Amino acid sequence: MQVNLKIKTIMKKIIILCSFLLSFYMLAAQDVAQETQTRKAVENFLVAFGESNPDKIATFVAENVDWYIFESKIFPWTGIRTKRSEIPEVFKTLFSYFFPGKEKVTIDALLIDGKDAALFLKLGRQFKHSGKNFTMFAAIHFHVDNGLIDKFYLYEQTPVLEKAFKK
Repeated sequence: MQVNLKIKTIMKKIIILCSFLLSFYMLAAQDVAQETQTRKAVENFLVAFGESNPDKIATFVAENVDWYIFESKIFPWTGIRTKRSEIPEVFKTLFSYFFPGKEKVTIDALLIDGKDAALFLKLGRQFKHSGKNFTMFAAIHFHVDNGLIDKFYLYEQTPVLEKAFKK
């Protein structure tokens, strides 16, 4: 009788352990799926950015977005935006300030954690206005929901841009 009781106790512990492991596996699978979706949205956004395609960029942004680019009184593409419909104009304006094909981008890291992504990069461009080149570091925080970017915060070295813009 004691042997059966010990076996039942051991079996209960095994069942609990298996339930825990199965739950952990299911959560891990959900995290992997979410991180894959986040990575895909960010990578699609970056490809469209590399193609200098403002309308395509906007297709990876949610209808309502929490958008912020570190503000500058000189550059009209900076600041807050809240609607997808505003995004193409942001990039049309931004791209118009620089010579096309002269950009140099080095991605230092792309970190994904669930619905969030952080991109760390080094960016170089040449202003049409002044002809000056600049190089700066930047970081972007993305949040992705349902496959679309619903948060975009760009932290850049705005003083570096402003200095290079001046003739």
